Amino acid sequence: MNRILQVARREFVATVMTKGFIIGAFAIPVTSVAVIPLIVWLALSAKPPEIEGTLAVVDPTGAVVDPLTTYFSPDVALERARAEARRAMEIQGEITGAMFGVNQSQGQADAVVEMMLKPPRIAVEPLAPGADVEREKNELLGPSGDRIGVAVIAPDALRKPADQPEFGAYELYIRTGQDDRIVNGLRDGLRESILQARFDANDVDRARIEALTRVNAPRTQEVTEQGERASTVGLRQMLPFAFMILLMLSVMIGGQYLMTTTIEEKSSRVVEVLLSAVSPMQLMTGKVIGQLLVGLTLLVIYSGLGTGILGVFSLGDLLHPLDLVYLFVFFLLAYFMFGSLMAAVGAAVNDVREAQALMMPVILLIIIPYFLWFPISRDPNSLFSTVLSFLPPVSPFVIMMRIASTSPPPVWQILLAIGVNVVGAYFCLRITAKVFRVGLLMFGKPPNFRTLVRWVRMA
Repeated sequence: MNRILQVARREFVATVMTKGFIIGAFAIPVTSVAVIPLIVWLALSAKPPEIEGTLAVVDPTGAVVDPLTTYFSPDVALERARAEARRAMEIQGEITGAMFGVNQSQGQADAVVEMMLKPPRIAVEPLAPGADVEREKNELLGPSGDRIGVAVIAPDALRKPADQPEFGAYELYIRTGQDDRIVNGLRDGLRESILQARFDANDVDRARIEALTRVNAPRTQEVTEQGERASTVGLRQMLPFAFMILLMLSVMIGGQYLMTTTIEEKSSRVVEVLLSAVSPMQLMTGKVIGQLLVGLTLLVIYSGLGTGILGVFSLGDLLHPLDLVYLFVFFLLAYFMFGSLMAAVGAAVNDVREAQALMMPVILLIIIPYFLWFPISRDPNSLFSTVLSFLPPVSPFVIMMRIASTSPPPVWQILLAIGVNVVGAYFCLRITAKVFRVGLLMFGKPPNFRTLVRWVRMA
Protein backbone atom coordinates (compact mmCIF):
# COMPACT_ATOMS: atom_id res chain seq x y z
CA MET A 1 0.00 0.00 0.00
CA ASN A 2 2.89 2.34 0.77
CA ARG A 3 4.27 1.89 -2.75
CA ILE A 4 0.88 2.64 -4.28
CA LEU A 5 0.67 5.88 -2.28
CA GLN A 6 4.20 6.80 -3.32
CA VAL A 7 3.30 6.34 -7.00
CA ALA A 8 0.10 8.31 -6.49
CA ARG A 9 1.96 11.15 -4.75
CA ARG A 10 4.55 11.25 -7.53
CA GLU A 11 1.83 11.39 -10.22
CA PHE A 12 -0.09 14.12 -8.41
CA VAL A 13 2.89 16.33 -7.62
CA ALA A 14 4.48 15.90 -11.06
CA THR A 15 1.25 17.05 -12.70
CA VAL A 16 -0.11 19.71 -10.36
CA MET A 17 3.12 21.44 -9.38
CA THR A 18 3.85 22.70 -12.87
CA LYS A 19 3.31 26.14 -14.35
CA GLY A 20 1.37 24.66 -17.25
CA PHE A 21 -1.19 23.02 -14.97
CA ILE A 22 -1.59 26.07 -12.75
CA ILE A 23 -2.04 28.39 -15.71
CA GLY A 24 -4.37 25.95 -17.48
CA ALA A 25 -6.48 25.33 -14.38
CA PHE A 26 -7.29 29.02 -13.95
CA ALA A 27 -7.23 29.94 -17.64
CA ILE A 28 -10.57 28.26 -18.36
CA PRO A 29 -12.70 30.13 -15.77
CA VAL A 30 -10.86 33.43 -16.25
CA THR A 31 -11.17 33.20 -20.04
CA SER A 32 -14.84 32.27 -19.77
CA VAL A 33 -15.61 35.26 -17.54
CA ALA A 34 -13.73 37.56 -19.92
CA VAL A 35 -15.19 36.13 -23.11
CA ILE A 36 -18.86 35.93 -22.10
CA PRO A 37 -19.44 39.72 -22.18
CA LEU A 38 -17.57 39.91 -25.48
CA ILE A 39 -19.74 37.18 -27.01
CA VAL A 40 -22.89 38.86 -25.72
CA TRP A 41 -21.77 42.22 -27.11
CA LEU A 42 -20.90 40.75 -30.51
CA ALA A 43 -24.19 38.86 -30.69
CA LEU A 44 -26.31 41.85 -29.75
CA SER A 45 -24.38 44.50 -31.64
CA ALA A 46 -24.03 42.48 -34.85
CA LYS A 47 -25.95 44.42 -37.46
CA PRO A 48 -27.07 43.12 -40.82
CA PRO A 49 -25.07 44.03 -43.91
CA GLU A 50 -25.91 47.37 -45.41
CA ILE A 51 -29.07 47.10 -47.46
CA GLU A 52 -28.74 48.89 -50.76
CA GLY A 53 -30.64 48.37 -53.98
CA THR A 54 -34.07 48.45 -55.58
CA LEU A 55 -37.17 46.50 -54.65
CA ALA A 56 -39.63 46.27 -57.54
CA VAL A 57 -43.28 46.05 -56.43
CA VAL A 58 -46.30 44.90 -58.40
CA ASP A 59 -49.21 46.33 -56.41
CA PRO A 60 -52.65 45.77 -57.93
CA THR A 61 -54.26 47.31 -54.83
CA GLY A 62 -52.45 50.61 -55.40
CA ALA A 63 -52.23 51.20 -51.64
CA VAL A 64 -49.11 49.33 -50.48
CA VAL A 65 -46.38 51.16 -52.42
CA ASP A 66 -46.69 54.43 -50.46
CA PRO A 67 -46.37 52.95 -46.93
CA LEU A 68 -43.60 50.66 -48.23
CA THR A 69 -41.71 53.67 -49.61
CA THR A 70 -42.10 55.41 -46.26
CA TYR A 71 -40.96 52.31 -44.38
CA PHE A 72 -37.70 52.12 -46.38
CA SER A 73 -37.09 55.87 -46.45
CA PRO A 74 -33.66 56.74 -44.92
CA ASP A 75 -35.01 58.74 -41.98
CA VAL A 76 -37.61 56.17 -40.91
CA ALA A 77 -35.26 53.22 -41.45
CA LEU A 78 -32.50 54.94 -39.49
CA GLU A 79 -34.78 55.69 -36.56
CA ARG A 80 -36.03 52.10 -36.56
CA ALA A 81 -32.48 50.74 -36.60
CA ARG A 82 -31.53 53.19 -33.85
CA ALA A 83 -34.35 51.92 -31.61
CA GLU A 84 -33.39 48.28 -32.23
CA ALA A 85 -29.72 48.98 -31.55
CA ARG A 86 -30.52 50.82 -28.33
CA ARG A 87 -32.60 47.89 -27.16
CA ALA A 88 -29.70 45.54 -27.92
CA MET A 89 -27.34 47.77 -25.95
CA GLU A 90 -29.79 47.80 -23.03
CA ILE A 91 -29.86 44.00 -22.97
CA GLN A 92 -26.08 43.87 -23.15
CA GLY A 93 -25.86 46.37 -20.32
CA GLU A 94 -28.27 44.36 -18.19
CA ILE A 95 -26.20 41.21 -18.64
CA THR A 96 -22.83 42.81 -17.89
CA GLY A 97 -24.34 44.75 -15.02
CA ALA A 98 -25.77 41.59 -13.48
CA MET A 99 -22.49 39.72 -13.91
CA PHE A 100 -19.93 42.40 -13.11
CA GLY A 101 -21.81 45.31 -11.61
CA VAL A 102 -20.84 47.53 -14.56
CA ASN A 103 -23.59 49.64 -16.08
CA GLN A 104 -23.32 51.85 -19.13
CA SER A 105 -24.61 55.37 -19.03
CA GLN A 106 -27.27 56.33 -21.55
CA GLY A 107 -24.80 58.67 -23.23
CA GLN A 108 -22.25 55.88 -23.69
CA ALA A 109 -24.91 53.58 -25.12
CA ASP A 110 -26.14 56.26 -27.54
CA ALA A 111 -22.58 56.96 -28.70
CA VAL A 112 -22.00 53.29 -29.47
CA VAL A 113 -25.36 53.05 -31.24
CA GLU A 114 -24.68 56.05 -33.46
CA MET A 115 -21.24 54.68 -34.35
CA MET A 116 -22.73 51.32 -35.38
CA LEU A 117 -25.56 52.60 -37.55
CA LYS A 118 -25.62 53.37 -41.24
CA PRO A 119 -28.84 54.37 -42.99
CA PRO A 120 -30.14 51.69 -45.38
CA ARG A 121 -30.74 52.69 -48.95
CA ILE A 122 -33.71 50.87 -50.47
CA ALA A 123 -35.52 52.35 -53.44
CA VAL A 124 -39.07 51.12 -54.01
CA GLU A 125 -39.81 50.81 -57.75
CA PRO A 126 -43.55 50.56 -58.46
CA LEU A 127 -44.46 48.47 -61.49
CA ALA A 128 -47.68 48.45 -63.45
CA PRO A 129 -50.37 46.08 -62.07
CA GLY A 130 -50.25 44.11 -65.31
CA ALA A 131 -46.45 43.86 -65.46
CA ASP A 132 -44.89 40.65 -66.71
CA VAL A 133 -43.64 39.15 -63.46
CA GLU A 134 -41.52 36.51 -65.20
CA ARG A 135 -39.67 39.16 -67.18
CA GLU A 136 -39.14 41.24 -64.04
CA LYS A 137 -37.77 38.21 -62.21
CA ASN A 138 -35.22 37.64 -64.97
CA GLU A 139 -33.52 40.88 -63.94
CA LEU A 140 -32.59 39.16 -60.69
CA LEU A 141 -30.38 36.69 -62.55
CA GLY A 142 -26.65 37.26 -62.49
CA PRO A 143 -24.50 39.25 -60.06
CA SER A 144 -24.91 42.62 -61.73
CA GLY A 145 -27.77 45.08 -61.33
CA ASP A 146 -29.12 46.98 -58.35
CA ARG A 147 -32.45 45.17 -58.14
CA ILE A 148 -32.46 42.95 -55.05
CA GLY A 149 -36.01 41.67 -55.22
CA VAL A 150 -39.46 41.66 -56.79
CA ALA A 151 -42.58 41.73 -54.60
CA VAL A 152 -46.03 40.87 -55.93
CA ILE A 153 -48.90 42.00 -53.72
CA ALA A 154 -52.05 39.84 -53.78
CA PRO A 155 -55.19 41.60 -55.08
CA ASP A 156 -57.10 40.61 -51.92
CA ALA A 157 -54.35 41.70 -49.53
CA LEU A 158 -56.44 44.63 -48.20
CA ARG A 159 -60.02 43.37 -48.33
CA LYS A 160 -60.98 39.77 -47.68
CA PRO A 161 -63.56 38.26 -50.02
CA ALA A 162 -66.57 36.79 -48.27
CA ASP A 163 -65.83 33.27 -49.54
CA GLN A 164 -62.24 33.23 -48.27
CA PRO A 165 -61.14 32.59 -44.67
CA GLU A 166 -58.07 34.84 -44.79
CA PHE A 167 -56.66 37.94 -46.46
CA GLY A 168 -54.24 37.62 -49.33
CA ALA A 169 -50.54 38.37 -48.75
CA TYR A 170 -47.59 38.75 -51.14
CA GLU A 171 -44.91 36.85 -53.03
CA LEU A 172 -41.28 37.86 -52.77
CA TYR A 173 -38.56 36.92 -55.27
CA ILE A 174 -34.95 37.76 -54.42
CA ARG A 175 -31.55 37.64 -56.04
CA THR A 176 -29.61 34.49 -55.17
CA GLY A 177 -26.97 34.75 -52.45
CA GLN A 178 -28.78 37.39 -50.37
CA ASP A 179 -28.09 37.48 -46.65
CA ASP A 180 -31.01 36.10 -44.64
CA ARG A 181 -31.13 39.30 -42.54
CA ILE A 182 -31.69 41.35 -45.70
CA VAL A 183 -34.50 39.02 -46.72
CA ASN A 184 -36.04 39.30 -43.26
CA GLY A 185 -35.81 43.09 -43.54
CA LEU A 186 -37.70 43.03 -46.84
CA ARG A 187 -40.33 40.68 -45.44
CA ASP A 188 -40.80 42.88 -42.36
CA GLY A 189 -41.22 45.93 -44.58
CA LEU A 190 -43.81 44.23 -46.78
CA ARG A 191 -45.70 42.92 -43.77
CA GLU A 192 -45.84 46.30 -42.01
CA SER A 193 -46.80 48.13 -45.20
CA ILE A 194 -49.62 45.72 -46.03
CA LEU A 195 -50.91 45.97 -42.47
CA GLN A 196 -50.89 49.76 -42.63
CA ALA A 197 -52.68 49.75 -45.99
CA ARG A 198 -55.14 47.17 -44.66
CA PHE A 199 -55.97 49.31 -41.62
CA ASP A 200 -56.43 52.39 -43.81
CA ALA A 201 -58.61 50.55 -46.32
CA ASN A 202 -60.91 49.25 -43.58
CA ASP A 203 -61.07 52.54 -41.62
CA VAL A 204 -59.45 51.01 -38.55
CA ASP A 205 -57.38 53.03 -36.09
CA ARG A 206 -54.14 51.06 -36.00
CA ALA A 207 -52.82 52.86 -32.93
CA ARG A 208 -55.95 51.89 -30.98
CA ILE A 209 -55.73 48.24 -32.08
CA GLU A 210 -52.05 48.05 -31.12
CA ALA A 211 -52.77 49.67 -27.78
CA LEU A 212 -55.54 47.12 -27.10
CA THR A 213 -53.35 44.16 -28.06
CA ARG A 214 -50.12 45.29 -26.38
CA VAL A 215 -49.37 44.18 -22.82
CA ASN A 216 -46.29 45.74 -21.26
CA ALA A 217 -45.67 43.01 -18.73
CA PRO A 218 -43.08 43.67 -16.02
CA ARG A 219 -40.29 41.25 -15.31
CA THR A 220 -41.27 38.05 -13.55
CA GLN A 221 -40.32 38.08 -9.87
CA GLU A 222 -39.53 35.13 -7.65
CA VAL A 223 -40.62 35.18 -4.02
CA THR A 224 -37.90 33.85 -1.71
CA GLU A 225 -37.34 33.87 2.04
CA GLN A 226 -34.93 36.79 1.54
CA GLY A 227 -37.48 38.74 -0.50
CA GLU A 228 -38.34 39.21 -4.15
CA ARG A 229 -35.81 38.93 -6.97
CA ALA A 230 -35.74 38.59 -10.75
CA SER A 231 -36.75 35.19 -12.08
CA THR A 232 -33.93 32.64 -12.28
CA VAL A 233 -35.71 30.24 -14.62
CA GLY A 234 -33.05 30.57 -17.33
CA LEU A 235 -30.23 30.04 -14.84
CA ARG A 236 -31.93 26.98 -13.38
CA GLN A 237 -32.20 25.48 -16.85
CA MET A 238 -28.45 25.95 -17.34
CA LEU A 239 -27.47 24.29 -14.05
CA PRO A 240 -27.68 20.71 -15.43
CA PHE A 241 -25.42 21.76 -18.30
CA ALA A 242 -22.95 23.35 -15.88
CA PHE A 243 -22.81 20.22 -13.73
CA MET A 244 -22.27 18.02 -16.77
CA ILE A 245 -19.46 20.26 -18.07
CA LEU A 246 -17.78 20.27 -14.64
CA LEU A 247 -17.89 16.49 -14.54
CA MET A 248 -16.78 16.14 -18.13
CA LEU A 249 -13.83 18.53 -17.86
CA SER A 250 -12.54 16.99 -14.65
CA VAL A 251 -12.77 13.43 -15.97
CA MET A 252 -11.30 14.20 -19.38
CA ILE A 253 -8.39 16.30 -18.11
CA GLY A 254 -7.46 13.82 -15.40
CA GLY A 255 -7.82 10.89 -17.78
CA GLN A 256 -5.78 12.60 -20.48
CA TYR A 257 -2.95 13.24 -18.03
CA LEU A 258 -3.08 9.58 -17.00
CA MET A 259 -2.89 8.33 -20.56
CA THR A 260 -0.13 10.78 -21.54
CA THR A 261 2.13 9.99 -18.59
CA THR A 262 1.68 6.27 -19.18
CA ILE A 263 2.66 6.64 -22.84
CA GLU A 264 5.66 8.83 -21.98
CA GLU A 265 6.98 6.40 -19.38
CA LYS A 266 6.48 3.46 -21.70
CA SER A 267 8.11 5.07 -24.75
CA SER A 268 11.10 6.34 -22.73
CA ARG A 269 11.56 2.93 -21.03
CA VAL A 270 11.19 4.57 -17.61
CA VAL A 271 8.44 2.05 -16.88
CA GLU A 272 10.98 -0.75 -16.95
CA VAL A 273 12.82 0.90 -14.07
CA LEU A 274 9.56 1.46 -12.19
CA LEU A 275 8.53 -2.17 -12.58
CA SER A 276 11.74 -3.23 -10.90
CA ALA A 277 10.47 -1.56 -7.73
CA VAL A 278 6.67 -2.00 -7.94
CA SER A 279 4.31 -4.52 -9.51
CA PRO A 280 2.18 -3.61 -12.56
CA MET A 281 -0.94 -3.54 -10.35
CA GLN A 282 0.70 -1.23 -7.82
CA LEU A 283 1.92 1.06 -10.61
CA MET A 284 -1.48 1.21 -12.28
CA THR A 285 -3.35 1.76 -9.02
CA GLY A 286 -0.97 4.50 -7.94
CA LYS A 287 -1.19 6.27 -11.30
CA VAL A 288 -4.98 6.08 -11.32
CA ILE A 289 -5.24 7.47 -7.78
CA GLY A 290 -2.67 10.20 -8.48
CA GLN A 291 -4.41 11.49 -11.57
CA LEU A 292 -7.78 11.10 -9.87
CA LEU A 293 -6.53 13.64 -7.33
CA VAL A 294 -5.58 15.91 -10.23
CA GLY A 295 -9.10 15.75 -11.61
CA LEU A 296 -10.48 16.21 -8.11
CA THR A 297 -8.36 19.34 -7.69
CA LEU A 298 -9.81 20.80 -10.87
CA LEU A 299 -13.31 19.90 -9.75
CA VAL A 300 -12.78 21.64 -6.41
CA ILE A 301 -11.45 24.77 -8.14
CA TYR A 302 -14.24 25.02 -10.70
CA SER A 303 -17.11 24.08 -8.39
CA GLY A 304 -15.73 26.48 -5.76
CA LEU A 305 -15.62 29.34 -8.25
CA GLY A 306 -19.15 28.58 -9.44
CA THR A 307 -20.51 28.35 -5.90
CA GLY A 308 -18.75 31.58 -4.99
CA ILE A 309 -20.26 33.43 -7.94
CA LEU A 310 -23.74 32.23 -7.02
CA GLY A 311 -23.15 33.37 -3.45
CA VAL A 312 -21.96 36.83 -4.52
CA PHE A 313 -25.19 37.39 -6.45
CA SER A 314 -27.35 35.95 -3.65
CA LEU A 315 -28.28 32.89 -5.71
CA GLY A 316 -26.86 30.29 -3.37
CA ASP A 317 -30.29 28.75 -2.84
CA LEU A 318 -30.18 27.46 -6.43
CA LEU A 319 -27.57 24.96 -5.33
CA HIS A 320 -28.32 22.38 -2.66
CA PRO A 321 -25.28 21.27 -0.63
CA LEU A 322 -26.20 17.64 -1.29
CA ASP A 323 -25.84 18.32 -5.02
CA LEU A 324 -22.15 19.02 -4.52
CA VAL A 325 -21.79 15.78 -2.54
CA TYR A 326 -23.35 13.84 -5.40
CA LEU A 327 -21.10 15.71 -7.85
CA PHE A 328 -17.97 14.44 -6.13
CA VAL A 329 -19.37 10.91 -5.73
CA PHE A 330 -20.23 10.59 -9.40
CA PHE A 331 -16.93 12.19 -10.37
CA LEU A 332 -15.11 9.37 -8.58
CA LEU A 333 -17.22 6.75 -10.32
CA ALA A 334 -16.92 8.37 -13.75
CA TYR A 335 -13.19 8.82 -13.35
CA PHE A 336 -12.58 5.21 -12.34
CA MET A 337 -14.43 4.12 -15.49
CA PHE A 338 -13.02 6.54 -18.04
CA GLY A 339 -9.64 7.08 -16.38
CA SER A 340 -8.99 3.37 -16.22
CA LEU A 341 -9.92 2.99 -19.90
CA MET A 342 -7.52 5.80 -20.81
CA ALA A 343 -4.81 4.13 -18.75
CA ALA A 344 -5.40 0.92 -20.71
CA VAL A 345 -5.02 2.87 -23.96
CA GLY A 346 -1.78 4.42 -22.72
CA ALA A 347 -0.36 1.04 -21.79
CA ALA A 348 -1.33 -0.54 -25.11
CA VAL A 349 0.31 1.98 -27.50
CA ASN A 350 3.80 3.35 -28.01
CA ASP A 351 3.12 7.05 -28.69
CA VAL A 352 0.34 9.61 -28.62
CA ARG A 353 -0.41 9.31 -32.34
CA GLU A 354 -1.18 5.60 -31.98
CA ALA A 355 -3.52 6.38 -29.09
CA GLN A 356 -5.87 8.50 -31.21
CA ALA A 357 -7.63 5.55 -32.84
CA LEU A 358 -8.17 3.70 -29.56
CA MET A 359 -9.23 6.90 -27.78
CA MET A 360 -12.04 7.68 -30.22
CA PRO A 361 -14.59 5.23 -28.69
CA VAL A 362 -13.78 6.52 -25.19
CA ILE A 363 -14.21 10.17 -26.24
CA LEU A 364 -17.49 9.35 -27.97
CA LEU A 365 -18.82 7.79 -24.77
CA ILE A 366 -17.89 10.92 -22.81
CA ILE A 367 -19.51 13.39 -25.20
CA ILE A 368 -22.77 11.46 -25.65
CA PRO A 369 -24.35 13.27 -22.66
CA TYR A 370 -23.27 16.60 -24.18
CA PHE A 371 -25.60 16.03 -27.12
CA LEU A 372 -28.40 14.77 -24.88
CA TRP A 373 -28.31 17.41 -22.14
CA PHE A 374 -31.18 19.50 -23.51
CA PRO A 375 -33.85 16.75 -23.76
CA ILE A 376 -32.67 15.31 -20.43
CA SER A 377 -32.77 18.68 -18.61
CA ARG A 378 -36.14 19.55 -20.15
CA ASP A 379 -37.72 16.24 -19.11
CA PRO A 380 -35.47 14.72 -16.42
CA ASN A 381 -37.98 12.10 -15.32
CA SER A 382 -38.82 10.73 -18.75
CA LEU A 383 -38.32 7.05 -19.51
CA PHE A 384 -35.38 7.94 -21.76
CA SER A 385 -33.62 9.92 -19.02
CA THR A 386 -34.34 7.28 -16.39
CA VAL A 387 -32.98 4.42 -18.49
CA LEU A 388 -29.78 6.33 -19.32
CA SER A 389 -29.26 6.95 -15.60
CA PHE A 390 -28.52 3.25 -15.14
CA LEU A 391 -26.30 2.65 -18.19
CA PRO A 392 -22.60 2.99 -17.37
CA PRO A 393 -20.38 4.71 -18.34
CA VAL A 394 -22.69 7.61 -19.36
CA SER A 395 -24.79 7.16 -16.21
CA PRO A 396 -22.80 9.57 -13.94
CA PHE A 397 -23.27 12.48 -16.36
CA VAL A 398 -26.97 11.79 -16.91
CA ILE A 399 -27.87 11.32 -13.24
CA MET A 400 -26.02 14.53 -12.32
CA MET A 401 -27.98 16.47 -14.94
CA ARG A 402 -31.18 15.07 -13.45
CA ILE A 403 -30.08 15.91 -9.89
CA ALA A 404 -29.31 19.52 -10.89
CA SER A 405 -32.58 19.93 -12.80
CA THR A 406 -35.77 21.53 -11.52
CA SER A 407 -37.25 18.05 -10.99
CA PRO A 408 -34.59 15.85 -9.38
CA PRO A 409 -35.01 12.06 -9.34
CA PRO A 410 -36.09 10.18 -6.20
CA VAL A 411 -33.37 9.13 -3.78
CA TRP A 412 -33.73 5.43 -4.62
CA GLN A 413 -32.81 6.12 -8.25
CA ILE A 414 -29.70 8.05 -7.18
CA LEU A 415 -28.63 5.22 -4.87
CA LEU A 416 -29.32 2.64 -7.56
CA ALA A 417 -27.27 4.67 -10.05
CA ILE A 418 -24.39 4.75 -7.55
CA GLY A 419 -24.58 0.99 -7.16
CA VAL A 420 -24.72 0.38 -10.90
CA ASN A 421 -21.74 2.65 -11.49
CA VAL A 422 -19.73 0.97 -8.73
CA VAL A 423 -20.19 -2.30 -10.63
CA GLY A 424 -19.28 -0.56 -13.92
CA ALA A 425 -16.15 0.95 -12.38
CA TYR A 426 -15.13 -2.46 -11.03
CA PHE A 427 -15.38 -4.09 -14.45
CA CYS A 428 -13.50 -1.22 -16.13
CA LEU A 429 -10.71 -1.51 -13.56
CA ARG A 430 -10.47 -5.27 -14.08
CA ILE A 431 -10.24 -4.87 -17.86
CA THR A 432 -7.66 -2.11 -17.49
CA ALA A 433 -5.57 -4.21 -15.09
CA LYS A 434 -5.37 -7.04 -17.62
CA VAL A 435 -4.50 -4.76 -20.56
CA PHE A 436 -2.05 -2.80 -18.39
CA ARG A 437 -0.23 -5.94 -17.23
CA VAL A 438 0.22 -7.31 -20.76
CA GLY A 439 0.65 -4.13 -22.78
CA LEU A 440 2.96 -2.14 -20.54
CA LEU A 441 6.08 -3.88 -21.82
CA MET A 442 4.78 -4.53 -25.35
CA PHE A 443 6.45 -2.59 -28.17
CA GLY A 444 5.99 -2.52 -31.92
CA LYS A 445 2.74 -2.45 -33.87
CA PRO A 446 -0.15 -1.01 -31.82
CA PRO A 447 -2.87 -3.55 -31.00
CA ASN A 448 -6.30 -3.59 -32.61
CA PHE A 449 -9.53 -4.32 -30.82
CA ARG A 450 -9.23 -8.08 -31.35
CA THR A 451 -5.75 -8.07 -29.83
CA LEU A 452 -6.99 -6.15 -26.79
CA VAL A 453 -9.73 -8.74 -26.26
CA ARG A 454 -7.13 -11.48 -26.44
CA TRP A 455 -4.99 -9.69 -23.84
CA VAL A 456 -7.99 -9.47 -21.53
CA ARG A 457 -8.66 -13.19 -21.91
CA MET A 458 -5.00 -14.11 -21.47
CA ALA A 459 -4.33 -12.11 -18.32
